[in-house]
Amino acid sequence: MNQTISYYDKHAEEFCRETKDADMSFCRDKFLNLLEQKNSIPNIEHNGRLNIHILDAGCGSGRDAKAFLDAGYQVTAMDASIKICEEAEKLLNKQVLCLSFEELIFRQEFDGIWACASLLHVSYKEIDDVLKRLWNALKKDGILYASFKYGDGERVVKERFFYDYNEVTLKELMIKNGFYIEDIFMTQDVREDRKMERWINVLAGKGH
Repeated sequence: MNQTISYYDKHAEEFCRETKDADMSFCRDKFLNLLEQKNSIPNIEHNGRLNIHILDAGCGSGRDAKAFLDAGYQVTAMDASIKICEEAEKLLNKQVLCLSFEELIFRQEFDGIWACASLLHVSYKEIDDVLKRLWNALKKDGILYASFKYGDGERVVKERFFYDYNEVTLKELMIKNGFYIEDIFMTQDVREDRKMERWINVLAGKGH
């Protein structure tokens, strides 16, 4: 993971520029619709924000955190790369927490966790611990969204480690760590030059 974070530190400006306009609205809408269904008081506002708090875990450019903020949700954004955090803060005009997944110690603070293309860098050895931390960070009936490259095994691409999943391995992973499956669905990469790449997405609820 340290090597992966170093890559993002070195290429933060370029990475954020290339990803900040990627259209993730399809996945965001599925996540938000489920959050609204699960939240018993979705329309009550607190300080001008909807009473739903989202953690953008591995926020990258801040693209999705900004979309959530613009839609009226309360948002906490975090990333493990200090340089990525600096770039995201420019877009969000608010603090981004510089935290790795292994440093998360939140307890029942979030209605939803959005982990778009971020958990895919967590090794198979460490993913159980990270998911337990995310489980702890969610409130009762909280929702986790996560996306991974579709496939099997681990790879190194441009100094970054990737850990892939398929329908079976992703479902097993979530259930083993206390989540229940709301939906597992496939998407193609939304970037024009990567449309042949496939992603596997999961919406998972916090089990009791």
